[in-house]
Amino acid sequence: MYKMILSDLDETLLVNHHVPQENQKAIMKARQKGVKFVPATGRAYNMIQEILKEIGTYQQKDEYSICFNGGLIVENKNDHILHFQGLSFGQTKELFELGEKYDVCVLIFTLDCCYIFKADPDEVQRKRDQKARFKVIDEYNMDFLQDEKIAKILFERRDMDYLQSIKKEIEPYIDGKVCASFSSYRYLELNALGVDKGYGLRWLASYLGMKSEDVIAIGDNYNDVDMIKEAGLGVCVAGASDEIKSLSDYTTTLDYDEGAVREVIEKFVEEVSGNV
Repeated sequence: MYKMILSDLDETLLVNHHVPQENQKAIMKARQKGVKFVPATGRAYNMIQEILKEIGTYQQKDEYSICFNGGLIVENKNDHILHFQGLSFGQTKELFELGEKYDVCVLIFTLDCCYIFKADPDEVQRKRDQKARFKVIDEYNMDFLQDEKIAKILFERRDMDYLQSIKKEIEPYIDGKVCASFSSYRYLELNALGVDKGYGLRWLASYLGMKSEDVIAIGDNYNDVDMIKEAGLGVCVAGASDEIKSLSDYTTTLDYDEGAVREVIEKFVEEVSGNV
């Protein structure tokens, strides 16, 4: 019997930035059976409050969220930060300066706000839709963040081939220094070294006295791979790439907008518990 489900948000759990009713009902049934349901997202914690309300864990004791790709782990009651591992100002500035020469929108996330440089209007609208706290900065200068807790820096462009070429070019600067991943087919994400969703899964499972084998992880994209591989049952949704499918234990028959999370719960939580 699995004890916890970690789910990515975008292109996995959410449709138009909300949890569909069918997923909400399935999550409620899983939680009634004692299975924890934990968002595992690249988003900031302050961006997922409405989502937590929709899944029933908002401001609840013994309910948790994994944010910033594993860089922030929170107990939802009183927004209690259990663990944070971000980038130093120096690390971020080096990456920021690398980003200046590329045709990308650059986003820096602190614990409290997303700062957008070389703003892409589509990305600005996306942050509005995600209900993010953000500021567009006209000058390409991040020195005002010297004393802030920085979670991660992203390069955004809706061209994965271009982002992958950037990663190859900057590899000498980031190898052994930061953790790089891709998400939502529009971001190159740069976190602290060792920080990914698999790290978040291990940390939270250990904190709760569980093993990784007790966990189901559901995702769709490259920044989900580490938790998919780490979990006792690693799941990707039908719309994931063939590469991610090959790394998963199970691929849903339904895509994210058809009820993939509901499918996983019905197959691996309700069916299993019904057979015990």
